[in-house]
Amino acid sequence: MPSTAQLDAKGRELTQRLADFAKDFEQNEAISEDEKETAYTVLQEEFKEWSAQRQRSEGASEMASKLVGLGDAKDATTGKSVEKFEMASPFTTANRKRLAMEAVSHSDFQAVFGFEKDFRRKVDAAYELGLKDSSESGTLMGEGVYGSSTPTGVGQNPFLSGAFGPGILPDFRPGIVEQLLYKLTINDLISSFGTNAPNISYLTESLLNLNANQVAEAGTFPFSSIEVSRTYAQVGKIANALTISDEAVADAPTLYNFVQGRLLTGLQRQEEVQILAGPGYPGVGGLLSFAGSFTASSASSIYGATSYTGSSVAFPQAGTTGAGVAAQTISSLAYGRKVSGGGSYPDPLVVSLNLKDAAVDIELAVFESPTAHIMHPRDWQRLETAQDANSQFMNTSMFGNVYGVSRGPVMSLWGIPVVTTPLMPVGTILTGWFDPQTVQLARRQGVQMQMTNTNEADFIQGKITVRADERLGLLCYRPTAFQLTYLST
Repeated sequence: MPSTAQLDAKGRELTQRLADFAKDFEQNEAISEDEKETAYTVLQEEFKEWSAQRQRSEGASEMASKLVGLGDAKDATTGKSVEKFEMASPFTTANRKRLAMEAVSHSDFQAVFGFEKDFRRKVDAAYELGLKDSSESGTLMGEGVYGSSTPTGVGQNPFLSGAFGPGILPDFRPGIVEQLLYKLTINDLISSFGTNAPNISYLTESLLNLNANQVAEAGTFPFSSIEVSRTYAQVGKIANALTISDEAVADAPTLYNFVQGRLLTGLQRQEEVQILAGPGYPGVGGLLSFAGSFTASSASSIYGATSYTGSSVAFPQAGTTGAGVAAQTISSLAYGRKVSGGGSYPDPLVVSLNLKDAAVDIELAVFESPTAHIMHPRDWQRLETAQDANSQFMNTSMFGNVYGVSRGPVMSLWGIPVVTTPLMPVGTILTGWFDPQTVQLARRQGVQMQMTNTNEADFIQGKITVRADERLGLLCYRPTAFQLTYLST
């Protein structure tokens, strides 16, 4: 049944609606008679329901007032009613509030709490019974209930100290505060197809010599030649496993589900590393394994770019926060261009001009504009915040905006989208035309998960081993659609 306050609010609402209805009835000729009749009927039914609820509420209040005091416990000496407690302990919320807000006599305390007759001093109930302390210990809030000593922070102890500490349960929050991992991005750039074979073969046109030309009457036709070659790609395997006890599965199902999810997370993160920098079978031959055939910087070197070979390049770099994956290291990595800074980080304007030149190199190689620059967030930060000699941001040429005016969170350079990921080492930028005509993933087997208790001594030790794996390979049809840039100090 609604409270008195709710009924009062409903009454005010109906009053206003009735007034509005009367006004519309007289002034609004656009409303038809049928519409007016329907609106009136709705209001009439709501008014009847409100009246009935109001009558029931008033009747209940009247009966309750006549029953006040009946059934209360009586003090043997004064005859005054003593409130009965629903719980054995007097420290319920209602009674603590009552004792804190009212002036309590000595006889009240004696009747309720059994104090001795020589208890004479005035009591601050909120102090003696509230018993909460807001101090902190370590990184956790501490709350205590007064015992014989001053309350202290609880720290890492889930139960409080003090007289009633063991009876105060902590608020156990559900779920697990997970470690944050950087987002996966490379996989979204590359299309995939399914295969039912462990190795894949395709033909490439290795030579195209078209000599079509004008021919005089009775002249000899020019001959053209075409050659094809077969290319092979092998499917690799990515796997992960863990062991957990029978008791953990039975007693902590939520934790067990979390562990399984983390098992799959590890698999997905290693997949991205393999797609970019995998060494080949038994893993995946990553895109950078074709770097030796990527497009090199233009012969003119109009921006001072030269080729470069990096050694022991790790993807991601050691110490990368949020990696959650084992890195893959390429012992020798061919860069199409090198931009030197002469002892410091290269001028962002020079870097941006080189990336424009790299885009043109790719366009002249495959006759399509690149679809992405992939770089570390720190490299993008330097480019995005580039300033001229007057300390003004150079947004016109680099970002296509009015000078000094930002367009928002759109990330692009010379009209080409920028993808940032900590997977790329600082100073390494990959520019490419990511298209099914240039690169694809072949998926032999999607992610599958299996578990058993018969692995080694798992059965007699009460353990379960869970494993997950997938099989895939990468095909790079046109390595010239990509170029690597190295930024050197």
